[in-house]
Amino acid sequence: MGIAAQDTSFRSKHAAIFFPYPMYKEKWRSSIGFTMMTTPEDITEEVRLRIPAGDYHLLRKINNYFVLDSRLLFQVLQNHISTGVHYLKPINKNIYFSVGNDIGFWFGFLKLSGFNSKALGWLDYPNMSIGYKTKRNLLIALKAQVSVNLYYQAANGTVKYSSSQNYYNGETFTLSLEQPFYNKKHLTLAFSAINNKFYWQTWALFYKTNRKVFYPQVTVGFIL
Repeated sequence: MGIAAQDTSFRSKHAAIFFPYPMYKEKWRSSIGFTMMTTPEDITEEVRLRIPAGDYHLLRKINNYFVLDSRLLFQVLQNHISTGVHYLKPINKNIYFSVGNDIGFWFGFLKLSGFNSKALGWLDYPNMSIGYKTKRNLLIALKAQVSVNLYYQAANGTVKYSSSQNYYNGETFTLSLEQPFYNKKHLTLAFSAINNKFYWQTWALFYKTNRKVFYPQVTVGFIL
């Protein structure tokens, strides 16, 4: 309660999506933006794809320590939805911590040159974040997340394949910066290092590799 009292001015001036700060007063918070990911050259050879995706992020307060964190990444041909509960804990007036677990569902379809492909799958994302609040209205957060594949299903015409084998997929590390932008709006800029055997945006290129592949990603969001 003492920390909450100290942060009254902070709550009125800041809004954050990635920063692990409890939602003391608000019940809902959301952001809209996009992500940009680049496919690795050693996998796609001469064809390197820079794949943008729309990004809608929604937080729902449960109480002072728990939030429901939901996110939609959409590209029409392939989409990803995730939701999970996160526990948020102030360490002191500048440092904040959270831990949580998200369940993700993705699906895609592609009709091209006689191919009629579609796929879907489930993933589990345990995660942990630590944030630092600077004196210059800048919120810095580092998030570590692991990925576990739960289910995969694909079909190309009449040929179908499915797998319920669970396996450790890889890790993602995200550095996010959030600060006031314009007219009481706030901006999110995040850089992610994705190191996975399988990444949902590349399902049409290949299912998974025998080794982890690095995917750099940038996220830009405007907190509503």
